[in-house]
Amino acid sequence: MAEIVVGDAGPLIALGRLRKLELLPRLFHKVIIPRAVFQETQIRPDLADARAILAAERSGAFVLDDSPPKLETLPPDADLGEGETAAIALAAAYGHGVLIDEKHGRAVAVMLHLKVIGTVGVLLIARQRGLIPALKPLLEELSASGHHLSPGLVAAALRQAGE
Repeated sequence: MAEIVVGDAGPLIALGRLRKLELLPRLFHKVIIPRAVFQETQIRPDLADARAILAAERSGAFVLDDSPPKLETLPPDADLGEGETAAIALAAAYGHGVLIDEKHGRAVAVMLHLKVIGTVGVLLIARQRGLIPALKPLLEELSASGHHLSPGLVAAALRQAGE
């Protein structure tokens, strides 16, 4: 995986729900969050995940980026949300990896030849490096909180984790 990743809202919210945002600076040299993505995560500041993301930002777990997205790096028919656009455009402009869960956004990032990782990938790497004791309970907690995880993805991740 890339040493520098640009994050989208989905993985930040998921890791915030799990209280695992501290994994990001332990797994990547640098994590960059476009301002538009950060603002998406703060729409409901009363939620625990929003508070966790704000605390992670204040602790320096990631760097906020205020530069306008370089839209010329995206295909004209990309049809992405504002945060996804900002994250993918920034990653593409500088050749960084992108931390994203949303299926269409991942497809656009892959089309642009970006390295892509999602929440489950982050948790799997953390498990493989011994940063978390088990993957399965976290995936179950994510699923119970409303985060959609495909059964095939869960099975593959658990197999890779040896669980």
